Amino acid sequence: MKNAVAVLSLVLAGSIVAWAQASLTDFPVGVTAMKWTAKGEASVPPQELILVVEGKGGGVYRTELTVRVEGSAADLGTFGFLGSALFVQAFGTTIDLNTLQVLIRRKEALVVGEQYSLPGGTFKAVRKGTIANVNCLIGEYRSVDRPAVVVELGLSLSDPVYFLPLLRVVDGGKVTFEMVLISYTRP
Repeated sequence: MKNAVAVLSLVLAGSIVAWAQASLTDFPVGVTAMKWTAKGEASVPPQELILVVEGKGGGVYRTELTVRVEGSAADLGTFGFLGSALFVQAFGTTIDLNTLQVLIRRKEALVVGEQYSLPGGTFKAVRKGTIANVNCLIGEYRSVDRPAVVVELGLSLSDPVYFLPLLRVVDGGKVTFEMVLISYTRP
């Protein structure tokens, strides 16, 4: 079991990096605070993921990542330092989002209503909207391997947001995982 948890942690760490849509150098001097909620259909309690990035100037940054979850000892038994990664894996969200990195890097050029072909699937830019006072492009990724699964994504257009502002997995019309930015504080 410990080996399985270690492997899942490594997979999760890689997956979270894949969700990154900003680098530290995108953050201004001062404190930027971001908070997400993450939940799924299983009995594991919802989590809060809080990331604080402090630009200190001169290319120096300080970061703080906090995962908050509340539940019984049995509910929380699988959580460790990388609890949110295990949480993501636990809900079957093993969809490879690495193919979306090209779109994330070129998000300003995406046009609402257009569909983009990617290796293994397609992305459709559905609309522009606001998530936690951050202007976003909201779209849907569909994998050719799992046609009943739609991954809804929010890509920040106005502010550096380290993780995606919206990641929602819908399988057969049922939400199986959701991670949403619920607050964003600028310096």
